[in-house]
Amino acid sequence: MEQINMPTLVHLGFQRFLPCVGLQPYIQCYWHIVRAAGPESLSTEFMHPEGGSGIIFNFGAPIHLDGMQHSAHCLVTGPTRQSTKLELSGKVDALGVRFWPGSGRAFLNAPLSEMLGQNLTPADLSLVLLGDELTERLAALPTAQAKIALLETRLLHYLAARESLLEASELRMRHALNWITRQRGQGELRHLLGELDIGQRQLERLFLQDVGMTPKNYSILQRTAYAKELLRHDIDKSLTDIGYHAGFYDQAHFIREFKKVIGITPGIYRNKALHNPKR
Repeated sequence: MEQINMPTLVHLGFQRFLPCVGLQPYIQCYWHIVRAAGPESLSTEFMHPEGGSGIIFNFGAPIHLDGMQHSAHCLVTGPTRQSTKLELSGKVDALGVRFWPGSGRAFLNAPLSEMLGQNLTPADLSLVLLGDELTERLAALPTAQAKIALLETRLLHYLAARESLLEASELRMRHALNWITRQRGQGELRHLLGELDIGQRQLERLFLQDVGMTPKNYSILQRTAYAKELLRHDIDKSLTDIGYHAGFYDQAHFIREFKKVIGITPGIYRNKALHNPKR
């Protein structure tokens, strides 16, 4: 298991790990955060949307997502189209699984459109895969690596049992997601429809089922992600130029769509990134 050192969230002991080869098509990474309780232990972070879904195993104090407290030891986090406010206080000890966009449904029972913007328990989804027994076993293990090893064994076994159920639609979905990502959300979807030889409604049904949002919404997330990258690194470019390069019609459109997804304007985001580039 390879650990990836990340400069972000170092104050929370944040670590990120690559999945094993068999799970790499489905899982972007595992992450682990741990911190002892202290007198001033409140932390507020913002998780920006990229189209994926995930699982959080929480072995510490309850977490707050967008102001709502969650005491469950296991949460399934659906895809989002806006940034999520994460508040942590007291003892922090959490292990997360981050699925690639379009890949979480291989392990989750419901269409991802039903999980959009939702944080659900395994019981809400009737997920035997993520029962209390697994959470208790994970909590008893001393290291993130040991927890991930147990979790991967369970995920690989589950995947093997339903491999015959995976359809050609999964290959189409991966092609579509890779195409939109390569185009940074700026490609005309009619070209993608031609490559896949399917209609617009069929593509939208696939996206709602496997990603939880339409191809257009996913494209907006990709354009916004590219704009964030430009705002952090191309400090000499004006906001107008960055909006243009990221595929927005004009500055007003750029500001409106960026704020809708990230929660703040591009100008404020750039100022924050310049003053705290590691966060």
